[in-house]
Amino acid sequence: MANADDARARFAVGIAQHLTAPLAAGVTLRHVTRNEVRAAAESLFRADARPAARLDALYSVEQGAQLADLAAVQSEPLMHCIMIEREGELIGAYWGQQHPGGRYYMINSVFRPDVRRKGLYRALLPRVVAAAAAAGFSEVYSRHRVDNNAVLVPKLEAGFVICGFEIEPRFGLLVHLRRYLIEGLDHAFHYRIDGTYAAELRDKNVLPSA
Repeated sequence: MANADDARARFAVGIAQHLTAPLAAGVTLRHVTRNEVRAAAESLFRADARPAARLDALYSVEQGAQLADLAAVQSEPLMHCIMIEREGELIGAYWGQQHPGGRYYMINSVFRPDVRRKGLYRALLPRVVAAAAAAGFSEVYSRHRVDNNAVLVPKLEAGFVICGFEIEPRFGLLVHLRRYLIEGLDHAFHYRIDGTYAAELRDKNVLPSA
C-alpha cells in the first residue's frame, strides 16, 4: 500500500545526505519556503542580461484569481527550496519539486552574475540528482533556454539527454532535458532513440519477442 509518510521520510533523508553540506568554501545551502526561494530567484533573474517576459501583466484580476484557485486544488508537492549564500549574502537560489509520475522537476537554478562560471552549478547538480534518487524519483527533468550553455553543458556531461524543444511565452525557445534514475527506464529510453538494449528489454518482457 502506498504511504505518503514514507515518501516524505525518504525525501528528508535525501536532503540531509546531499543538500546540507557547504557547496564550496564559504558557500552554504539554506532551506527556505517556496515563496522565499521564488522571491530570491526573481531578484537574481533581474540581473540577467536576458530578462523573462512578465506574463502576470497579461492576466485580468479575475483570471489571476482563477489560476490561483486551480493551483490550490493540487496537493502540496515535495520540494527543495534552497538559498545559496556566502557569508550570509545571497549569491544563488535553487528550486525543484515533485511532479506526477515519479518525475522530479528542476525548476530554477540561478546564480548572481559575479559568481557564475566558478563551478558552483557543477557542484550543485550531482547533489540534486542524488537527493532525487534517494527520495525514490524515477527521473529528473528540466527546461532551459537553448543558449544557456553554462547549464546545458554540465547537464549533458552528467548524463542528461535532450528530449524535446518548445517555444514558451515567458522565455522563448527552450530545450527539455531528462535523466532517468532507474537503469531499466534509461535503457528503454535509449531503445526508443536508436534501438539499443532491445535484447535485454525482450528478456525482461518489456518488449514483445521479435
